[in-house]
Amino acid sequence: MKLVVYLYLSMIVLGVQAWPTVKRSFELYPGAAMPYNEHRISDCMHVTSEAGDFVFKKSASTPAAPPLAGLNFNPNAELLDLGNEELEAAAVAAAAAAAAATAVAAETVCGLYVIGEPDTIVEITMKHYDVNCETGGLMAFVDGWELNGEYFPAVKDHHRVLEDRVYEFCNNNKQWPRYSNKKFFRSSQNAALLQYRLPGRGSFVANVRFHKITQPCNVLVQDTAAVYKMSNFGHARNCTLSALFPAAISLGNVRIGSKSVRAQEKVNYDCHLLEDRLEIGGSAGLDTSSMELASAVCGASAELGPEQAIYCGVTSVRLVSTGRYQNQAAVIVRKSDEHDLDIATLMCAL
Repeated sequence: MKLVVYLYLSMIVLGVQAWPTVKRSFELYPGAAMPYNEHRISDCMHVTSEAGDFVFKKSASTPAAPPLAGLNFNPNAELLDLGNEELEAAAVAAAAAAAAATAVAAETVCGLYVIGEPDTIVEITMKHYDVNCETGGLMAFVDGWELNGEYFPAVKDHHRVLEDRVYEFCNNNKQWPRYSNKKFFRSSQNAALLQYRLPGRGSFVANVRFHKITQPCNVLVQDTAAVYKMSNFGHARNCTLSALFPAAISLGNVRIGSKSVRAQEKVNYDCHLLEDRLEIGGSAGLDTSSMELASAVCGASAELGPEQAIYCGVTSVRLVSTGRYQNQAAVIVRKSDEHDLDIATLMCAL
């Protein structure tokens, strides 16, 4: 019995002595930790192409009422000469202005607009969010971008219906038991949006990451001069490339349409009636479903084609494919200026 007790105590002592050694073994690799990037969201429309944690925090505050037009608030001036009725009217106007400012702040919807490289998708993980449903707080993940009620990619260019592209959430503090508020989202293209509305105090921490994909379709352009490869990869779908500025477009390595269409001597820029085509045009907003067309391209050529300038708020190139042919084209995009007016093929109304 004494031998058993001795062996048991020896094992405990050895275990206690061994623990510091095991603990110190984790300190052999001080550089193994992943780099941590934290970004503070300060603008209502915050656009980023960086990975890391994005932190937003709002404390409860009452906006100051704007000064009333036509009144001098210098205590030594004519305010002392106002009658009771005028003072009451001024007080009512000040209260109304304060209430209006508070209402506007409560309804303001802000967003974290994320854009990656053309061959990436966006991953957003909500590590924390304190957005109270009861006070009107709300957050939403959008698969794409939304601006002024318009979406990129357009509804008809996306494989998911709009209802499935927007996911709303907030905190229900009355719910019991309380569940973990960590959420995970992934976009279908290189653009994603995290919207938020916080009438009162609140905060959130959103982690942004980018993942490479092999068959990009819809692409939001972030460079003012770049070359993009568009392809349907044999699928029946529409793929749209959009630049949020007036741009000059040229094409190279074009192979669009059937064998008979590709057998033509030159690339055809008037293929509006063909099912497989490359549309070039522009629109005033993000929604490219009703964009004005400058040209519709089909045929085949390995040579670089002529430039055409699109003077619209958004310049877009859409590849329309039935899936019967392998369509592709290299699209060269650069920002246009006043010197490109002689090659303009479309000017949208302002």
